[in-house]
Amino acid sequence: MDYLDMYKMILEIIAQKNPKDFQEILDDSQRYQIVKDYIASEEPNQFLIQNMENTTLSLINDSLISGIISPLKYVTLIKINGLTISGFQYLKKLQEEDTANQIKAILKNNKQTITPESLTKALSQLVF
Repeated sequence: MDYLDMYKMILEIIAQKNPKDFQEILDDSQRYQIVKDYIASEEPNQFLIQNMENTTLSLINDSLISGIISPLKYVTLIKINGLTISGFQYLKKLQEEDTANQIKAILKNNKQTITPESLTKALSQLVF
């Protein structure tokens, strides 16, 4: 799954459904076609879950999601309080039609790959 799609999906889920933890994000993601397509593919679902968790952690660390990260011995608990003002601004920009092409152009010019961190930096150039 494309990181840009996952990034946008997670922000949308939090804005629309107001999940309280990461498990609710996973549950709500089941209604997205990109997740249904991934589950139907031969790729292990564990990769999808891990990528979604890493993206969510990155969004919290970049202050787009207000949340609490509690690392435990075998699992990391992620509590979600909602999107921050910046998170709403980034989501609004992502919902514009040509944003994906603009982000890809910025990343290409900077010779960066698409990761949650590089997406946040590229989006900040477009938002601010």
